[in-house]
Amino acid sequence: MNNGSYIIGRKGQIQLLDKTTSSKHAELSFLDDRLYLTDLNSTNGTYLLDHGERIRFKEGYIEMNQIVSFGNYICSVKELVARAQIESMA
Repeated sequence: MNNGSYIIGRKGQIQLLDKTTSSKHAELSFLDDRLYLTDLNSTNGTYLLDHGERIRFKEGYIEMNQIVSFGNYICSVKELVARAQIESMA
């Protein structure tokens, strides 16, 4: 992973086409081989899923195997990273 950051949302570099996801919902940053996720004051929130429970998440380091939700859109951090890598090759 290289250092850099990607906006996640309906109008971000990592597009999530879901009506509960803000146009600029969150930011995923690559910092020295670690992943940092920041909610950008989204309308419907960013959450970590842990044992079926949604936990509100504002910002912090996250793990590759973490499951997250942006509004009602649920995905893995691994999926976001893959999409970011594809975007950086375009």
